[in-house]
Amino acid sequence: MNIKVTRGLTLILGGIAALGAAGIDMYLPSLPTIEMELAKEPGVSQLTLSAFFVGLALGQLIYGPASDALGRRKVLIWGILLYCFGGVACLVAETIEQLIFARFIQALGAAVGGVIARAIVRDLYTLEKAAQAQSFINLAFSITPLLAPILGGYLLVSFGWRSIFLALLCFGLICLVALFLRVPETLPPERRKIFSPMSLIRGYRRILSTRQSIGCILTGAFGFACMFTYFAASPYIYITIFGVPEEHYGFLFGLNVIGIIIGNIINTRLVLRKGALVMLRAGSIISALGGLCLFIAIVNNFCGIYGIIVPLFFVIGSLGFIGANAVAGALEPFPDLAGTTASLFGFLQMTLGACVGGFVSLLHDGTALPMGAIILILSFIGLSSCLCFLRAGRV
Repeated sequence: MNIKVTRGLTLILGGIAALGAAGIDMYLPSLPTIEMELAKEPGVSQLTLSAFFVGLALGQLIYGPASDALGRRKVLIWGILLYCFGGVACLVAETIEQLIFARFIQALGAAVGGVIARAIVRDLYTLEKAAQAQSFINLAFSITPLLAPILGGYLLVSFGWRSIFLALLCFGLICLVALFLRVPETLPPERRKIFSPMSLIRGYRRILSTRQSIGCILTGAFGFACMFTYFAASPYIYITIFGVPEEHYGFLFGLNVIGIIIGNIINTRLVLRKGALVMLRAGSIISALGGLCLFIAIVNNFCGIYGIIVPLFFVIGSLGFIGANAVAGALEPFPDLAGTTASLFGFLQMTLGACVGGFVSLLHDGTALPMGAIILILSFIGLSSCLCFLRAGRV
């Protein structure tokens, strides 16, 4: 392919990949308010987050194989249109049940972004170069979780929680226009696969029987599950337990995004020299150590809110190493199944996200302990997956 991942294309792919992140991060400050207005029961509003993760998981399972058969661009268009339709449904929801369903539909559309952006990078590059390109896209992507919670907090205070979904709808429309104008088709017809249930099953069987791919998928999925646990628990912990104003929640959230950005910058500089799997192992170790420190700080009530903020900076920041390298490592063995592999990666990642969101709601006890325990377990499972399945080095 003669297509290059230019700065403009990187920004657009980062924005499209951030549809899901924006749908999560911008509305996090509103969870306590939505709970008071629609749910009336503690913990129920977190089911809107779990529904979003379920939609992301199922959507990603569909879009990858579909894009391998139909091309990347056409599938992107339909996915973003569905995202916008779901945004309208969220905007007019009158009950918590309606909002949960609308969030599921919105997520089905949002799922297209991450899958297709990863597949486009794999269409153009191989392992280390793909990891570097994915890191650049992740840097563009990181702008969204850095700004979204801050914007969401101020929209909530100034105009109410429905204004957040109006902003998300506008973001989806902007991505759709950018897609039409600047994103080319990277999968030519001669490289496309015939879509059928049996070919899909054979593809997933190939992926799951490859040690490198399953190791990268599991390591990445459990790393991201730590972040999803933080998503589900942190609004209650910061706003309700520690009394952080809703409009200031985004600044605390942004600290962790800065950690991801720093990790991505370091990764872009080192990955071509050290190798993607070495950097993935480094990220997994950082995540596990951060999870251990977080749990110890919560159990011993060490340094109050700062005992939570500092370890979380390293747990979430480790995704700057884990994210790009896990994706590149998982997709590397299958240039002919890039969309399908990206789908499986995203499906397991978001399924874990839905599960941990449910666990946070189920184990809700008015303290930060459930979050600390879940992150500790997930981070060590991620490290174990990396050590068991992958040999740190170049492929």
